[in-house]
Amino acid sequence: MRRLSSRQLRARLLLAFLLLTGVCALAFGYYLAEARRLVGANYTAMVTDVVRAQEDPTRLRLSLDNLLARPSPGHVAQANDLLWRIPLRIEGIRRQLERSDLPPADYRPLLEELAWVETRLPRLSEAVSAAEEEGLAEPDREALLELGMAVEESLAWAYSELNELLHQASADQRRLMVRLTLAVAILLLLVLAAAGAVMVMLLKLHRQREAMREQSRTDELTGLFNRRRLLEAAAQELERRARHGTPLSLLLLDLDHFKRVNDAFGHPLGDRVLIGFAGLLEDQTRRVDLVVRLGGEEFAILVPDSGLAAARRLAERIRRAVGEMPLPGAAAGRRLTVSIGVAEALEGDDFDRLYGRADRCLYRAKEGGRDRVEA
Repeated sequence: MRRLSSRQLRARLLLAFLLLTGVCALAFGYYLAEARRLVGANYTAMVTDVVRAQEDPTRLRLSLDNLLARPSPGHVAQANDLLWRIPLRIEGIRRQLERSDLPPADYRPLLEELAWVETRLPRLSEAVSAAEEEGLAEPDREALLELGMAVEESLAWAYSELNELLHQASADQRRLMVRLTLAVAILLLLVLAAAGAVMVMLLKLHRQREAMREQSRTDELTGLFNRRRLLEAAAQELERRARHGTPLSLLLLDLDHFKRVNDAFGHPLGDRVLIGFAGLLEDQTRRVDLVVRLGGEEFAILVPDSGLAAARRLAERIRRAVGEMPLPGAAAGRRLTVSIGVAEALEGDDFDRLYGRADRCLYRAKEGGRDRVEA
């Protein structure tokens, strides 16, 4: 499986975070829309019924006034229809209250008042019927008027108090919805913050792992790659050569008599020479070439897409550049030389075979007098 770079991982984590943010935003929007639609819905329906019921006391007064002023079949029918409708409306409101979330203690006195009204309605209905059949004497008229006013006042008070109670309950529910919405929003923000923190932690862990992996493949002194990275890259390039037939070459380099530099001027100055030599190799090679420090004064260069002739030209260019490289400090008057062995990968080669041929060439360069290239 191909490793993800830190940039690729960061892009994927950012995309995942944006998707999670979008899902949370959609979920919160849906919740908010549904909450606004449902909050107070039951109370709104009850308020509508109570508002309609509040018209009953006024209609009852007008109906009884008309009946007492001029008893006629039309006025009697109007009063009877209203007296038939009032108990039905009371029963409907009672059922809605019992199904609601309102505390029974809040609406029980109002239902008791409406229940008292229901006990008076039959008497009121009998008096209305008597007015149609026989007419009413003055005492009966006063009794009808007194009973009607009592029913009207009880209805008006109960419905007014009930309307206030429902509006208060609806307002309380809306305030609760606002608090719940705020809590849900905070919860979603905490979820996003936690997800973001986890993603940042994953990215940091990935970077630390990549840094450790890079350190394990890098020479601490020169900053060049080390033998481990050479083995990885060589395996990849040999596989590519086997598939596509592209040439591949390897250079092995050894600084001549480098031990004399360390013995004469000390290891600190020797380290500076190695660092300068590493920089020279990077300047002389392409970006696709892999420059490696194998250890001590031994180096290697893996040269993809280059046959033996091109690799030998590179080696000669490096040899001449090393001869002209100024040395630091007390070694400034000395001249540095390098021996180089060059080999090209052949059909069926693995790294050990390629390395072995390059190493034999390097040995010949050393035996041949040093400061030379053998291929």
